Parts: sequence; structure tokens; C-alpha cells
Amino acid sequence: MNKLFEQIDLKPFRWIYRRVSEDNFSGFYHWHQGCELLFVYRGQGRVIVNQQTYDIKPGMLFFFQPFQLHKVYVEVSPDNPYERSIMHFDPLTLGKNLDSFPSLNKLLNRMQNSVIEQQAFDLSNYYQYVYEICEALNNSLKKNTWEEDSQLFLMQMLSCIRSNMQDMKLDTELNKYRSLHHSERIMQWLQENYMEPFDLEKLSDEVHLSKSYVSRVFKRETGSSLTEYLTILRMKQACQLLQMSEEPIEMISESVGLGSVSYFIQLFKRMIGTTPHQYRLSHKITRNTNLF
Repeated sequence: MNKLFEQIDLKPFRWIYRRVSEDNFSGFYHWHQGCELLFVYRGQGRVIVNQQTYDIKPGMLFFFQPFQLHKVYVEVSPDNPYERSIMHFDPLTLGKNLDSFPSLNKLLNRMQNSVIEQQAFDLSNYYQYVYEICEALNNSLKKNTWEEDSQLFLMQMLSCIRSNMQDMKLDTELNKYRSLHHSERIMQWLQENYMEPFDLEKLSDEVHLSKSYVSRVFKRETGSSLTEYLTILRMKQACQLLQMSEEPIEMISESVGLGSVSYFIQLFKRMIGTTPHQYRLSHKITRNTNLF
């Protein structure tokens, strides 16, 4: 199994403008230490986040919380490329002047820290506006005025998100909530049971699908196998426990559903690129450095 995580080091601001992919874009699970805004110009596929799947189409904006596991799975070809702009940012740095805008400040805090049901926003009605503010930000960065202009950009995007939420609220009475995709029901089950040895028969019984169909439909809807997703889920939890607790590695291995500590260490090193012990030490050093 290949390494499926990517950890991007926290910086106040990182901007990727109109990146285009025309082939070989299967996506991968990853998380960031800061927030991420992803705006789609062209492309089709799915975003997997918070045990939900969202369709990708032009004009979609996605928001990912700090340390939130997510994957972008796109069907690309020379005739159907994937084009997007991406903003990674430290919410403390870019949100420090939002006190004068209490509604936007509250929205950012809610999106950053709360359990939010909505993480995808259809801004197709605002497409031209978002297109122009992305271009304006990119032009301003050439003048090295990123701090002010990135804060302005964030406020403009939050304003679009707020308008989209208001539009959705107005439409609530006219629309019924959609049924969950099979993969969403499967991800929810895995989230509740990853700490136990995996039992495909129990999973298939509880989601009322055959064992062969469970694996097949999950791969079709997410671009990942059940094994890949479950492993990612366990490694993400293990990383959190290594950072935030002093539990022995043997106990962490057991708590994420991997009884064999030697297998856990081997798997962790292959997925994360370092041993659990080294990972814990490196994050202790980082935390202690940040205190001074």
C-alpha cells in the first residue's frame, strides 16, 4: 500500500492559483494543520470529508477544517480537466481583523471549530465574482501585499458562503434531504467501529448490502478500497493520540483496532514515513518550541 497521507506544514498563507490536471488524478487522503478553501473552475468527481461525499462541478467551493481528513477524487482527461484554486491558511493570522465584522467572524469560528453539516457550497451563481476575486488576489501577490489582500479575500469568500447558506435556508421547505450514498453509510459505520477488528460480514449485515457489493460500491463512489480507508482512519486517530496523550504505543495500537504492535509500527512507518515513537518525539519538540 502506498503512503496515502500528506501533511502540509502550517504557514500563515499558501496560495495555489488555477492549477490544472489533465490525467492521473486519483486523489489521496490528507489533512492540513490550517484551514483550506478549494474553488473548482472545471472538473467532475467527488470530495470525501466528514463521512460524506460531495459532487464536484464548476463553481463549487469546499471548506476543510484543520486536521480534517479529506480526499478529492476527480475523473480527468485532456477533454475534461480539473482546474482549481486552493488557499491554505492559518485562521488565527487571517482572521485576526474580523472582530469588526462580527457575522463573518462568527461564521469562520463556526466553520473552523464546530461540527458543521455543510462543507460544500454551490457558488455557481457567484462564479464570475469568485473568478475575479481569485484573479485579483493572485495579481496582488506579485506586489508582496499578501497579508492585507489575503484577509480581504477571506472576508469576500466568507460573504459568498454566508449568502449560499441563506439561499439554502430559503429553499429548505421546497427540498427534501437527499438519501445517503452507500459509501457514506459505510464510512459512518467504519467511524463507529474502527477500534475493533474489521468484520466485513458484520458491516454488510448492518448496511444491508452483500459483502461483494459493499467493497465494489465503496470503491466506485470514493475511489478507495475499504482497506485503504479503514487504514487511513486508524492512522489518523493514532497520530492524534501520539500527539495529545502519553499512552504507551501498545495501548494506542490496540485502541485503533490493531492488536499486533509490531504490525502497527510497521504500518505506521509505511503510511506516515516515520515510526510512532519518532512521530511522538518530533511533535513534542514542536509543541515545546511553540511555547517560547
